[in-house]
Amino acid sequence: MVNGQARMGFIAIVLFGLTFVSAVAGGLMVAGFAFFAGILAFPARSVMEFRREAPWEAIAAGLFLAWACLSFLWSPYDRPDLVWKLAFGVPAYAAFAMAMAQLDGRWKTRAEAALMFTTIALGLFFVSESITGGAGTLSFKLAVEGGAPVGADLQDLVNKSLGHGAAVMILLAGPAGALAWREGGPMIGLIILALAALTAFGFSTEINIVALFAAIIAASIAYMRPRGFLSALFGLVAGTFIVVPLTLPGLIGALPDSLLDSLPTSWVMRLEIWEYTSDQLGERLWAGWGLDASRVLGGPAEIRGVSFDLLPLHPHNAALNVWLETGGFGAMLLAFALVMIGGRVAGAPRLSRLQAASIAWVVTVHTVLIMGSYGVWQDWLLASVAIAIGGCSFLGARGRN
Repeated sequence: MVNGQARMGFIAIVLFGLTFVSAVAGGLMVAGFAFFAGILAFPARSVMEFRREAPWEAIAAGLFLAWACLSFLWSPYDRPDLVWKLAFGVPAYAAFAMAMAQLDGRWKTRAEAALMFTTIALGLFFVSESITGGAGTLSFKLAVEGGAPVGADLQDLVNKSLGHGAAVMILLAGPAGALAWREGGPMIGLIILALAALTAFGFSTEINIVALFAAIIAASIAYMRPRGFLSALFGLVAGTFIVVPLTLPGLIGALPDSLLDSLPTSWVMRLEIWEYTSDQLGERLWAGWGLDASRVLGGPAEIRGVSFDLLPLHPHNAALNVWLETGGFGAMLLAFALVMIGGRVAGAPRLSRLQAASIAWVVTVHTVLIMGSYGVWQDWLLASVAIAIGGCSFLGARGRN
């Protein structure tokens, strides 16, 4: 057990350090690091416990992943990259989070310190980049990457990279801030949240701001009503995957022209993308178009003199993305898995108020990000969520709740 603790604890510390490097560089590398960390820190003890009690929530999630991967067989997209990322990457990310739940003693303390240090360091970096207009990232892109590709705006690329990395920092800020608060450093916890707020407002990434404020509200409610609110939160997210694709076209159609005219062009473009995606659902309602079909569907469109693609890689809405590619059957499998997971989390015997608040924070940030901006399958974001959930596992009550 001692050797296992040392192995998992050391891997956690290394991964948290590599997460800092990944987030500074835009977040994309974190998936590969988390994949190897999950394999190397594989929690054999937890797997052995499955003999006594079947992990029904994990089985439900596995069925959804299996269906999503199987749907590639009828997808018009011909590259199976995403199949391998989901089939092997997601279980590895989950294995890392499970390994963190097994840590105890001095290695757990060291991992907690590494998580807090990583989050604070990321916050300081992003705040400095926000103040300087991304000077560090801009210098790197000019000196190492040779600037922007032809036709691309360099500052937009800088903001996009920093916005991705900022999302990683905001995810980690919840559990890191709660850890600092629990260990008697409420001021440090507040500093972490303040750094997350300053980070969210940088780099012209509005979805990070929405995610931050939604997470603050959710975490506050979860702290007051931990079990009841977590059950409701997971149920709400599950219901979103069922209800949104069915109701969104009607909601968009009901918007008055005066309101549409007052919206920024980027928002109107997003509404057009959602409306087009919703129209495609009816053609393959139950089985969907297949995994990664979003990459080849779509077509050119123009709004207010601005040309864009009606489906640019993904619809920027997780509910539409899941239903479009895996159909109503896949959406129901995912909703069922989320309800099962929520029940297990809310019923955990060692669930503490701070742990409930940090879980609500991570779930809310991730949900807002994938419902309004990022793709539901993006491996760097899934890996970041697993790392943040690993941080949440440190916050369980030391005795009975």
